[in-house]
Amino acid sequence: MERKKRIFFLLLINLTLAFLSLYILDFLQIIDYRQILQQFPLLKEVYKAKKEDPDLLSKMELDKKWQILQQKEITYQQDLAKLEEEKRVIEEEKEAIAKQKDEILAMRENMSNEQVLKNAYDNRIEEIAIQIESLPPVVAVALLERQEDMMIVDIFRKIEERAAEEGKASILPSILKLMNPDLLARVQKQMLQ
Repeated sequence: MERKKRIFFLLLINLTLAFLSLYILDFLQIIDYRQILQQFPLLKEVYKAKKEDPDLLSKMELDKKWQILQQKEITYQQDLAKLEEEKRVIEEEKEAIAKQKDEILAMRENMSNEQVLKNAYDNRIEEIAIQIESLPPVVAVALLERQEDMMIVDIFRKIEERAAEEGKASILPSILKLMNPDLLARVQKQMLQ
């Protein structure tokens, strides 16, 4: 009887080890114990084999692609926002450049107008200097005394310049003798500045 107990005990240990190893292999998803137990007619109804979803892999791939697409959309939105900001900055720079261009054109036109006025003033000074040189000193002094002080200074300089160019004596000393002393003092003070 001892022997039968020992055999029964060993058989029980073997069956336990077999079921335990089946359970571990099933847990690790190496084998499916339901398919094995389904081979026995009595256990066929109790243990139905697990059916795997045939679309599971494609669903997982689709989910992964969906996540990638969402990430790309977020990146796209960020890039779009950056581009909009850069576009706004470029538009502001273009407006600033256009404004500077307008200012430069206005300055150029203003300088051109100033140059025209200066040329007209210089021509007027030269005409008056020529007239004064051709007039008698008394009449020349009367004409000069009607002018502004700064214009008189410019006329005197032009008379001196023309005399130096032509190589003849200036009529300025004879005009200065006949001028009003107060006006002469103001003009000489302006000439020294």
